[in-house]
Amino acid sequence: MGRPLVGLAAAWTLASTADSFLLFVLFWIAEPQGWSGAQTALLIVAIRLPTVLGGIVGGRAVDRFGPVQMLLLDVAVRAVLMAVLVVAGWSQQFSLGIVLTLCAVAGATTPLSYAAARTLVPRLVDDELLPRANALLGLGDQLPMLLGAALAGPALALLGPGRAFLVPLVMLAGVAAIAVRLPRRTGVARRAEARTGWASGRVVGLIGLSVAYYFTYGPFDTVLPYFTREQLGSGVGGYTLLWVLFGAAALATLPLASRLAERRPGLVNALGAMVWGLVTLPIVLTDDLPAAAAIFLVSGAVWGPYSAIEATALQRWADPASHGAMFGTQRALLSIAFPLGAAAGAVAVDHVTPAAILAVSALSCTVAGAVAVIPFRCG
Repeated sequence: MGRPLVGLAAAWTLASTADSFLLFVLFWIAEPQGWSGAQTALLIVAIRLPTVLGGIVGGRAVDRFGPVQMLLLDVAVRAVLMAVLVVAGWSQQFSLGIVLTLCAVAGATTPLSYAAARTLVPRLVDDELLPRANALLGLGDQLPMLLGAALAGPALALLGPGRAFLVPLVMLAGVAAIAVRLPRRTGVARRAEARTGWASGRVVGLIGLSVAYYFTYGPFDTVLPYFTREQLGSGVGGYTLLWVLFGAAALATLPLASRLAERRPGLVNALGAMVWGLVTLPIVLTDDLPAAAAIFLVSGAVWGPYSAIEATALQRWADPASHGAMFGTQRALLSIAFPLGAAAGAVAVDHVTPAAILAVSALSCTVAGAVAVIPFRCG
């Protein structure tokens, strides 16, 4: 499918992994740093709340100034902020106020890379290759979960919580090296039915499903460390293992997205959300790490194709001239939906058992998918 697309997939994977790594480290060090559940919730919201404005404004900037230029802007800003985090945490202790401020600024620019990558794909390949191209780009959605989890533990052990942020700094430098070689001028393959703006019923419905899905999934990221320590009796190694298996399984099923995207993507993703909640729910009944790992393996396999299916559908349903605005807005909504759910989990863990929170989260994902099945089945 061409060297530019491969380069774009590599750049997006590194940019997304830097963000994933940041979240994994912050979630794991929250308790050892002495941050309460409420303070952790505040941190999560501070990281993602600026993403709403960044996605809406940044997406339109992608349409106006070009996706490659905005990708480079995001990388430059976040690289500077990671360097400041390294300096601020060199003693291995963080001021919560400094972390809040720096992560909030980083959160404002992260939608630029997402919107830029999704906008570039249909400009680099013909329409019939979109499903395969998005499956390749989907590596940047699934691999970061695997890499972020795999790198967070060793980085914390070897470097400590402050110097660990050298890792995303190096990743962002790699993104810049790739992005400067991406083509600035590309052709746009316009579909006959995609002449209008992006705010059509099925586009809004598909994005709405994802917002509900990501919100209800959110508590898994903040509550899983508590669940791992308290119910599974494991440490950072067990926590890392669960997410590595989840990410590996998601990668294994990602190629299915190219076939599933050719069917009824809204219905496929609604059913996927339903099934994800059902197959993940049994984890709350186990106190055994191997059993939990097996459940996460199945859970990741169900999760894998979701975002690539969604991206292909949105690219086909909306006018390419508005792709930046659409994907920027989508990223803004998802970036706030997930942390709000994660923040709710962080607050609840001060009052409710981790297993109970994860059970509500999994069941809520199933309900969100079931509600979305109705319009997509009829549409």
